[in-house]
Amino acid sequence: MSGQPQVAQPQIGQPQDAPLPALRQDLQIMRVGASYSGAPTWVVFDPIRNRFFRITYEMFQVLSFWNVSRTVGNLLKAVNARFIERMSADDIGTIVRMLEHNLLLVQPTRGAWRALHQKAQPRHSWFMRLIHNYLFFRIPLVRPERFIRATWPHVAFLFSKLFWWISAAAGLIGLYLVSRQWDAFIGTFPFVFSLEGAAISILSVIFIKCLHELGHAYVAHRFDCRIPTMGVAFMVMVPLLYTDVSDAWKLKSRWQRLRIDSAGMLVELTVAAYALLAWAFVPDGPLRSAVFVLAATGVVLSLVVNLNPFMRFDGYYILADLLGIENLQPRSFRHMRWRLREFLFRPGYPAPETFPPRLDVILTAYAVATAIYRLVLYLGIAVLVYHFTIKLVGILLFAVEIGFFIIRPVVMEMKEWWAMRSDILRTRRTYVTASIVGLLIILAFLPLSTRVIAPAVIYPQQFVRLYPKEPGQVERLDISAGQAVKAGDVLFAIDAPQINEELRIADVEIELARSRLARIGANADDLAQRSIIQSELGSLLARRQGLEERRTALIVKAPFDGTVTEINPEIQSGQWVGRSEQIAFLSAGLGSVARGYVAGNDSSRLTVNASGWFVPDDLSQPRMPVTLAAIAEAGAREIDVPQLSSHYHGAVAVHAVNEGKRQRLVPVSAQYVVVATIDGSTPLPLRSVQGVMLIDGKGVSFAERAWRRILMVLFREAGF
Repeated sequence: MSGQPQVAQPQIGQPQDAPLPALRQDLQIMRVGASYSGAPTWVVFDPIRNRFFRITYEMFQVLSFWNVSRTVGNLLKAVNARFIERMSADDIGTIVRMLEHNLLLVQPTRGAWRALHQKAQPRHSWFMRLIHNYLFFRIPLVRPERFIRATWPHVAFLFSKLFWWISAAAGLIGLYLVSRQWDAFIGTFPFVFSLEGAAISILSVIFIKCLHELGHAYVAHRFDCRIPTMGVAFMVMVPLLYTDVSDAWKLKSRWQRLRIDSAGMLVELTVAAYALLAWAFVPDGPLRSAVFVLAATGVVLSLVVNLNPFMRFDGYYILADLLGIENLQPRSFRHMRWRLREFLFRPGYPAPETFPPRLDVILTAYAVATAIYRLVLYLGIAVLVYHFTIKLVGILLFAVEIGFFIIRPVVMEMKEWWAMRSDILRTRRTYVTASIVGLLIILAFLPLSTRVIAPAVIYPQQFVRLYPKEPGQVERLDISAGQAVKAGDVLFAIDAPQINEELRIADVEIELARSRLARIGANADDLAQRSIIQSELGSLLARRQGLEERRTALIVKAPFDGTVTEINPEIQSGQWVGRSEQIAFLSAGLGSVARGYVAGNDSSRLTVNASGWFVPDDLSQPRMPVTLAAIAEAGAREIDVPQLSSHYHGAVAVHAVNEGKRQRLVPVSAQYVVVATIDGSTPLPLRSVQGVMLIDGKGVSFAERAWRRILMVLFREAGF
């Protein structure tokens, strides 16, 4: 094409004479402070795309001589005269590819330049581009430069130290006032889940996030940085506002970049401070709810979300600037992979970058923590996608996310290991690692686990929990802990005024019915009326009998000979009690049994007469030998030992099902009842004791457990 510079096609055998492709004339190379080691650093600024590329001192020298050298040979002479480590034509070819990949050349390279770098950069397939766009993409909405410049004089005071001190004082005062009404403040939270509250919450979050982005923009403008665009980004289809402050890379001061990084969070905390103060004075209503949302989201989003250094939010850039390491995650992951290879195989390769010892540890720890965080996050996102979409689509997206985020990085690292296999296989550390891995695999398939764990409670073989039959006042409490009683002895009595009042009313109504019967004459109409009154009288007499039985039941007697092993210390004579309040525990002292539950996968490993131990939760009590007496043939439909359920902080996961006035504790997964007897030589507890049974059973390996769990999940989710 006429008017464009032509690039000659040199022969591969003569790379020294190859002409250099021209750099774009509009590029700017500027010095931007120092790196973590104190060495000066430069960036290449692409004004068309508003992008910055950090380069080393050596690259700065190469680019300085680039356009004036014209050929590879001239460039090598100029550069090698300055450096001790000499560069080759292949190094120049690598630089050309970097420049071309980042669109920094006047026109694309062709022909022999491709041969200087043997592997061409592979282009992403349409599938990979789709995955990347599904995970994250941006939509620029506005060009705010003119607005920011015009409004800065009016908002500059908001970024002064005096204003920050005033805001901090307002926040402390608001926090104090809210603490005086903390229950009312927390009581505002349920309103968020109403339709009106949800609308207010969404508008409040949008408002505070807009202020967040404006905070970044104004502080960037304060340091003479351009703000080319503001818009919305989508991360896994979740909308997030963003502000392009890439121009901050040209700042030489790390602290100026930190102020830009933290401006958004400081704005949110400032809004939260004034919202807390306003909440104490605003009357109840939608406005107070909106102020509550501003205060809550300002604190939560700033401290929990934006400060998170593991995702590329404000906290990530703050940490990167504090450490003085740009592209923190890629460089830390590259360093972690090198550390992993050295730990496992020790091939002796040089580190990708040499860091000071303290920074080396920080980067490695950060990379490990980020990897763990990503694993948990991506698994969580995959599960959410699976459960909240159409099942077939959910399965596909689940597989894509697990494959892309978890399996793909592992496969790529395995490829790297395969590529360096010759160096790996010649080291002694490789065989030590292989031996340890082999031993772990063997252990995973050995049936080492022979104990079955069963949450259980020890009960006396004959016992009763004594509750009031009716709500009322404790009239008599004639027992004490450890007291021996005989069957029929009165233990306590309850005075129920409501029953006494109902009896008095029933007696009056019965007397009235009898008086009416006595006044009835002998005519036919009187006889018809007589049968109705007699029916009413019979109903009243039956009702009175029922009330008498209820009053008689208020006097609680011992159902069998035994010992009062437990008295509720909070209940005294004259105190009012309800039906759910246990007053005493009576046991017969005829021995004890342990009753518990085992998971469905473990029930088949047990046999009757298997031995084991009962370990109380109270470690001050001794463990007791037990013998398995019975195993249920079918899974329990409900957990009849409430203290073992998760509803009462026990180990068996349940969900409560209300059936009228009764509540059933239904196990989440299959649970089988097991009953064990206590060894006769062991001192038996006189009351119930909670703990776990460790019962000898058939051995099972870790691998078998994992495989059964996987199969169970697959079969459960296989149906559409």
